[in-house]
Amino acid sequence: MADAKKTLVRFNVQNIKYAVLSNGTYGTPVDYGTAIKMALEANSAVKYIFGDGRRICAIVNDKGKTGTMTTNNVSDDYEIAMGRKIKTVNGLAEIKQQKVVTHAIYFETCGMDSEGGMPIAKTWLYGVTSSRPSESFDQNTDDVNESSFDTPLEITGINMLAKDGTTVYKDATTGREVVVWQMTVTPDDVEYENFGKSVVLPKMAQ
Repeated sequence: MADAKKTLVRFNVQNIKYAVLSNGTYGTPVDYGTAIKMALEANSAVKYIFGDGRRICAIVNDKGKTGTMTTNNVSDDYEIAMGRKIKTVNGLAEIKQQKVVTHAIYFETCGMDSEGGMPIAKTWLYGVTSSRPSESFDQNTDDVNESSFDTPLEITGINMLAKDGTTVYKDATTGREVVVWQMTVTPDDVEYENFGKSVVLPKMAQ
């Protein structure tokens, strides 16, 4: 019998926010604007090692995620924060990017569970950098041709914290730090209510 809380499908993307990392601390989340799509892809590969005519081991090379954030418009505040635009006395200037700004990105998705409920899942992406969004303006029909804007993302993650919330957690088996690319909560999770109000850093329960 299916779990009553199991999410059957997930759809939509909404309420994008961003928070800039400064001096090791994420700032207050800022609304970006309306969303169309959030496409995320794993940036990983597996190297198989062979010996004596058979596969003897496999090495995972997991470098994070890449993504594309598609929105109805470009947020000038976001572009200014990323160092790609600047306000002048004459207007808003688009400038050569000379720095890479690490930040976190928040978004929500809707779902449908096996009882007919529609829970909202909240997600933070950690260690994000972005490049200049692509822009396209069309007028080729009698209808309004709305534009969409694609912002390329690189998600490099952050280190998992230990239960105390201050020290970096290390896996007991490997002794290695655990890198978190993204974290998602649903209404049953403790942090759910305030998850989008500030950047919640992942930490182990024990």
